Amino acid sequence: MKQRVLILGGGFGGAYCAQALERAARDIDVETLLIDRNNYFVFHPLLVEAGTGSLHPRDAVVSIRSFLRSTRFRMAEVLGVDLERRQVTCRTVGSDVPEAIDWDHLVLALGSVTRLPEVPGLREYGYELKGLSDAVALRDHAITMLEAADATADHERRRSFLHFVVVGGNFTGAEVAGEFHQFLRNASRRYPGLRPGDCRVTLIEIADRILGAVEPDLSEYATRSMRRRGIDVRLQTSVVAIERDTVRLSTGEALPASTVIWCAGIAPSPLVRKISVPVDERGYILCERDLSVRGFDRVWAIGDCAVNPGPDGVPYPATAQHAVREGVHLARSLARVLSGRAALPFEYASRGAVAALGCRTGVARVLGVKLSGFPAWFLWRTVYLLKMPGLARKARVALDWTADLFFPRDYVQLGVHRSEPKDHHRGV
Repeated sequence: MKQRVLILGGGFGGAYCAQALERAARDIDVETLLIDRNNYFVFHPLLVEAGTGSLHPRDAVVSIRSFLRSTRFRMAEVLGVDLERRQVTCRTVGSDVPEAIDWDHLVLALGSVTRLPEVPGLREYGYELKGLSDAVALRDHAITMLEAADATADHERRRSFLHFVVVGGNFTGAEVAGEFHQFLRNASRRYPGLRPGDCRVTLIEIADRILGAVEPDLSEYATRSMRRRGIDVRLQTSVVAIERDTVRLSTGEALPASTVIWCAGIAPSPLVRKISVPVDERGYILCERDLSVRGFDRVWAIGDCAVNPGPDGVPYPATAQHAVREGVHLARSLARVLSGRAALPFEYASRGAVAALGCRTGVARVLGVKLSGFPAWFLWRTVYLLKMPGLARKARVALDWTADLFFPRDYVQLGVHRSEPKDHHRGV
């Protein structure tokens, strides 16, 4: 009988696993079904630029149906997973009746959510940047702050409106700080009552340096570059409380700020807690070297939700680069298993890391070569343009970037506002 591979989650790991399985299992009688609550996956490396306007928001998302060919896709919310009966219960969009779906092999590619610690005021006043709606809502909010600052004569309120605090000096946090600093200062020139110097961005990092995944010299370059442009980088500092117009730091200082963007870490999808799989102390799924879930021979886990150890026992980092490679490797292993052979252990050496810092500058380490400044920024755009799925989308992104070089942006709201609490902690 035809075997069914059920993939939960259509992010980088799940989508690329399904696509690779179409090729690897071409001669095998297998049905692949992918379930996700959205019919697209976010191309996260371009999310910040989609939010700040250098890229059209639609080009930061990829249609799952156009990305796949023979794989069946179902837009549904997963309600539960029964590992003993090999069934997944889900509710398809447009239906109120739960449905049970059988599987022979289950791939958990559930992704992650923003880790929101118990900081007073974070859930009420903090912004996160995990999806396209977050990016566009944050852009609309930034323009609202510019409008409010231009309309007030109160100096202290203006300082609060135009001060953005970014928490977390990882890749996302550094890119958010750099891009929004440039966005606010350029946009302020359209307001007669504001000056670019009125706009401030503070980057908060609890460690002793930002961009901890790159070499110290690149991290130091990024810090110097950001500080030289006016970004206030605070190291070995954390946020202890957030109020409507104030951010309180572990140093005892109170920053007047009406916008806090939380980029400090991720957490596994809440759906993991509903599945009887082994997890570590942080809630991530424990896996073997071949990407199978520990203790199960037909359940696999990849991407941000899983702990996939390398040859040295150290888990691979939760990045898009590794999620894609894990998805492709798992597809090939599944093809072997479906043919009666053994799965292969996953082994991958990172090709490097790149980060854009705004103002056409960045840092990069690719294949052992270090770059900084404009060359790193240009490489960043080149790498992600080549990785963007689909020729038409590549062309649109290239045209957007080219137009941004020669024409001013429109600093206008897109009409997307958050109508519910800033809590995306739902399942797939």
